Amino acid sequence: MKSIRFRFPTKRQEFIWQKRRQEIPPSAIARELKVSRALVSKTQRIAEERIERILLHTASANRIKIQHISPRYGFAVGYCPANKSETYIVYSPALGTQLWFSHGGDCENCSEQAVCEKTIHTLAHEWNLPLPKGIPATEAAEELFIAIMRRLKWSE
Repeated sequence: MKSIRFRFPTKRQEFIWQKRRQEIPPSAIARELKVSRALVSKTQRIAEERIERILLHTASANRIKIQHISPRYGFAVGYCPANKSETYIVYSPALGTQLWFSHGGDCENCSEQAVCEKTIHTLAHEWNLPLPKGIPATEAAEELFIAIMRRLKWSE
């Protein structure tokens, strides 16, 4: 198996990537940073290449078969045969790379409940998507990932 070499985006690359993810035009970003539009576009391209390598590396390391990938949004969906589950890989400036296996769980008796809830809430905030209240983290995650896939036009 071929190894995938990768580097994380620099702070500036991540900043520009986030702005573009929010649909802010390159000209507005260039004015804000006092740089050329060409530099913004080049920096965006480099950030997306790095994020794509991170997503692919995470998938490879966890033996996940990628079905959809969007470096522009830092999101990938695949299938994990070992867990027999759909799997979501997310690149988040606040959280780094997150891997979420679709599963039904007993959240109330799980030692990871607080971590899962924080992760899901952070991702929902980054994507500017509402989360249903009063449901377990596993269900909230499913709702969030379905909403992300709809936004990316990967599902209806």
